[in-house]
Formats: sequence, C-alpha cells, structure tokens
Amino acid sequence: MGKDFAELPFEEMMKQNRRLRLIIKLLILFFLALILVMLVFKKNVVPVNFKLKGNDVIVINIGEGKYKEEGYKAYLFKKDVSKNVKITDNINYKKIGTYEIKYRLVIKNLNIDKTIIRKVSVVDKIPPELNINSDLEVYANLNETYAEPTYEAKDNYDGDITNKVKKESNLDLSKEGEYTETFTVEDSSGNKTTKEIKIIVREKAKNTYIIISIGDQWLTYYNMGKVALETPVVTGNYGNTPYGTFYVNNKARNVTLKGPEDDPYESFVYYWIPFISSTHGMHDATWRWSFGGDIYTYDPSHGCVNMPLDKARDLYYMVEIGTPVYIVE
Repeated sequence: MGKDFAELPFEEMMKQNRRLRLIIKLLILFFLALILVMLVFKKNVVPVNFKLKGNDVIVINIGEGKYKEEGYKAYLFKKDVSKNVKITDNINYKKIGTYEIKYRLVIKNLNIDKTIIRKVSVVDKIPPELNINSDLEVYANLNETYAEPTYEAKDNYDGDITNKVKKESNLDLSKEGEYTETFTVEDSSGNKTTKEIKIIVREKAKNTYIIISIGDQWLTYYNMGKVALETPVVTGNYGNTPYGTFYVNNKARNVTLKGPEDDPYESFVYYWIPFISSTHGMHDATWRWSFGGDIYTYDPSHGCVNMPLDKARDLYYMVEIGTPVYIVE
C-alpha cells in the first residue's frame, strides 16, 4: 500500500504543497507569456495547410501572353479557407525581369497571417530578325569592286540593333573561287541570328553575257550570274545568223537598217544593239506579230536577232558595250 499522508511529518507536507503551487504558477506564467507574444508579435500556433498548386517558378516569353493562375490550396483543420486568400503581383509583362506573385492568407480572429510566393520570370527567347539586301548566292567580277550588301536587324525587345551586326568574310577578289560572308547579330538576351552569303568570283565574261540559241529561238541575258532578261526571238536561217562568240560593239536609238545591194531592204528600229560590225545585231521588230518557235524556218530575219519591242528596249538599257554574245545551236 502507498504511504499514508497522515503519517508524513507536517513540515514535509508543507514543502510538497509549496512545490506544487510553484509548478502551477510557472505553467500559468508560461501560457500568459505565450499569449502575450502572440498578441504583440501577431504570431499564431494554429496549423494551416497553405500551399501553391503548379510550379513555384514560372517562365514566360515576353510578348506571348500572361501567366494563367494555377491556383493554391488553403485548409484549416480540413476546412477550405481559400476565400481568405488575397493575391497581388508586380509583374510587368513588357519588361524582362523576375517578379513575384504573393498569396496572403489572413484569418484575424485566429491571428493567422501567412504569405507564400510564386516567382514569374519574364524572358526573351525570340531571336532577332536579320535582313540582308542580297541574294544568298551572288557573283562578283574578278579584280573589280564588289558592292557590299546592306543589312538591318530588328529585335522584338531591343528594337533596332543594326549596329550590333557583325560580319566575317574570306572574300578575295583577286582570285576566282567561292567565298562566304557571314552576318551575325545577338540581342541583349543572348539570342542569335546568323545568315550566310556565297560569293562567286569569276571573270566578267563568265558573269555577264548573252546566249542566243538558234534551235530554241531564245535569247537569255545573264547579269552577274543571274538571268536578267529572256525572250523568244527570230533569227536568220542557213547560217545567216552565225554561230560563235561575239561582243556588243555599240548601242543606238532610232536607226534605219539597210541591206546590201544583193539583198536591199530598209527597216526602222527603235533599239539597235550590234555585235558583228554594223551588219548583225539585236533589235526590235515591230513588223512581227510573234516570235520564237519555227518562224525562222519560213520567215527568217536577214541575219539579225529580232526581238519584241519591250524586250529590246529593256535589253538596250541593261546591257553594256563589250558584253559577250554567244550564239549557239
């Protein structure tokens, strides 16, 4: 059996009572201090389940819309208290940077005030636009000046960044060959755009010339390696328009062409581009209604190359004296 308190000495009983009273006082003081701290510092000890849904960090490309709220959950003892949450943010969708969305849960009567944060990074992942005023493949004349292409660069965020374009080139105009020029531009976010141009250096006669095909009845004018003009024509037959390599030796306007004594004729032309002395050349033939095909077999020219008026005019203003003329089968 336990010890009977009646058997304890009086002084021992008093000592135990004082100890018990001291413990009770200390407990009371502790809870009072805890309440005081909660009131002064607005702390709470009530457990709440307050978390974000989705990712804590969101990345948005500038100019591609806004963040679509993924939500959160706020429960107090399994009770949904989401209505007590207020959302604020400082996001500037037009400026690159890292911003915050703050979710604040406040329940005043329980002294609950808790904030969680989602970070939103507005970034630029769109490369700048680089425009080169040139074909991707161009031709340059050997030992002549090459006209460098112009360019411009624009960025969705930085605006005009033409001054940031860098060019690398291995071009050597003193040697025939294929060369490259590389244009690169980088925006403030590190996005790059690169474009490359191939430059083919050849003798001028290989870059700019006229080919006249007797069999196809077709004229093609190549300027710096590219087709600049083409048209059906009517030539002479039976060798009256000779095969071979010739050169444009003159250009004249409003000329009356006259035939030799054994083949006299007079023909007025607006555009005259001779390539064999003054006897053979390219010119308009306004007396003809059609060109090309097999016309040259039954209604040939006297040896010149007859062209439609508009094509003769265009070629007259485009071609230079000295341009090679290749007449082929």
